Amino acid sequence: MAAVVLVGVLTAAAGGDGRSGYAQGRALAGTGNEIGNEHVRVGAAYWVTMPLQSNVTGEPLTVLRTRWVHVPHNVKVIRYGVVTVKETGGAVALGAVEPKYLPREVGPAHVGAERPVGVPAHSDAKAYVLSLVKVTGPVHDNLSGYRVRYRQGAVEYRQDLDWDVALRLHPEDG
Repeated sequence: MAAVVLVGVLTAAAGGDGRSGYAQGRALAGTGNEIGNEHVRVGAAYWVTMPLQSNVTGEPLTVLRTRWVHVPHNVKVIRYGVVTVKETGGAVALGAVEPKYLPREVGPAHVGAERPVGVPAHSDAKAYVLSLVKVTGPVHDNLSGYRVRYRQGAVEYRQDLDWDVALRLHPEDG
């Protein structure tokens, strides 16, 4: 299995602007660490996790959509998906792994298209948002920042949070 490098600490940063049509959100704080994989191969695809969402308010919310803010040159996002913590066997951080390393019942056919994720008040989500990415050449920058659109009550919000994923070529390919 590809090595997962855990470094740094996740830092929440409020985002949003009037141009998006969504109110600026402040209800989320990501949990976990910065992640990476220093053994990716050109032409290979990897499931990359975003952190579990943590609702810091007293009202439940529903994550509607999540996407990367910055995708580096030579990385292509194929699609987003959702996998429950239970499906991963309780894994705290999946990192960036080849699809074959996910449990059989969590494979791409079961992850499916991104679906809403409920987050109770003062709790962590019970599901990860994943992105399936393909490496098309040397990667010198990180996937960074992720934008979350969520509904809390009758209002939809947008919030940007910090999260970096370093994908670097296997030393033999470098």
